Amino acid sequence: MVNYYYTNAVMGERPEVSNPNPEFLQQLTPAGFQELVDNFYDVIVDSEISHFFPDDEEELALIKKRNASYFMMICGGDDRYISKFGGEFDQIKTHQPFSIPNKARLEWLGCWEEVLKDIEDKVDHEHIQSYWNWLEVFSKHIVNFENDKQTYEEKAEQGGCPIMGGMNKN
Repeated sequence: MVNYYYTNAVMGERPEVSNPNPEFLQQLTPAGFQELVDNFYDVIVDSEISHFFPDDEEELALIKKRNASYFMMICGGDDRYISKFGGEFDQIKTHQPFSIPNKARLEWLGCWEEVLKDIEDKVDHEHIQSYWNWLEVFSKHIVNFENDKQTYEEKAEQGGCPIMGGMNKN
C-alpha cells in the first residue's frame, strides 16, 4: 500500500530531498512515464490550480514532454532533458513568477496522487512510494507565497483533507 501523506510546507524552506528509486522508471518504462505525466496534466487542467497552466494545447503538450523528460532524469533516466531542453532545470526560478501558496502545492500533489493510484497495479508500491516521497518533499521548494487562507481544518470541514488520506475533488 502506498502512503500518500501530505506535510505542510513553509515558504523559503528547502528540505533535503532524495531522488526516487530508479526501479520506479524501470518498471513503468519511459513510455509509461510519459503517459503518467500526460494523465497528470489532464487532471491538473481540471483542478483548482488550472490557472497556473496554459490553455493552449500545443504549449501544454510541450510542457508535458519537457516535464516528463525532467522527471525521468530525476528517476535515474538518461540526461535527455539536459540535451533536449537546454540545461539544468531550476525549479525555484521557473516558479518564481507565480504566487504559489502551500494550498496550491497540496492541490498539485492531489493531482499526482490521483494518477499514481492508477498505476498501482503496474509498479511495485515501494517504488511508487519512493516517487511520492520525492514529490512531496521536492514540491516544498516551489512554495513562494504565504497567503494560505485555507487551513487543513477548513479543508477537512469541506470533506477533503490531504493529511487524512487525499483530497476530494468535489
